[in-house]
Amino acid sequence: MTDEMQNQWNERFSSEEYIYGKEPNTFLKEFFENNQKLFKNPVLMLGDGEGRNGVYLATKGMDVVSLDYAANGLKKAELLAKEKNVKIKTILANVNEFDFGVNQWGSIVLIYLHLSKIERLNLYEKIKNSLIPSGLFFVEAFSKNQLNYNSGGPKNYDLLYDKYELENAFKNQNGFEFEIILSEEKVVILHEGRFHEGEGSVVRFVSKKI
Repeated sequence: MTDEMQNQWNERFSSEEYIYGKEPNTFLKEFFENNQKLFKNPVLMLGDGEGRNGVYLATKGMDVVSLDYAANGLKKAELLAKEKNVKIKTILANVNEFDFGVNQWGSIVLIYLHLSKIERLNLYEKIKNSLIPSGLFFVEAFSKNQLNYNSGGPKNYDLLYDKYELENAFKNQNGFEFEIILSEEKVVILHEGRFHEGEGSVVRFVSKKI
């Protein structure tokens, strides 16, 4: 995640338009509604951008911390929270440099935050350390097969997700035990603003620290 990328995201978020919309990610909404008890506080939203997902969880009573490295995105997240009459905490930081702490987060949510493989593997280790026992890790992101679709996401193979990579990272090892609740790759129809529109291939992964 370079300074150039940070500038690009700040530019993208500079308009009044919520470019991914104000409605939450469909998978997050549906999963939360059916499995609310799995989500523990506090919730760390990684790369939360304009805040549609973090604000949604806040409207459901969750204690939300939205992290992003684009200040313009976080400003809009705060405005959206005010519009919805909820409060979120925002942190301006690069996820690769952020101190996740140890046994600190009840849930960590990653939705369409695309990192290089090296960055992802480092991130997974931080997540495993920083989740509390029974803590939840929740992911939806574009799969490597998204290169065959034009509904959004990076066109760089290294920045796309693989469910087997996630399964391997969160199998029981190095003193950590995780229950994999869901791991799948599937084609979905996206309606998330003008940058995520149409048929796309995604990875969905949910695991719980034991």
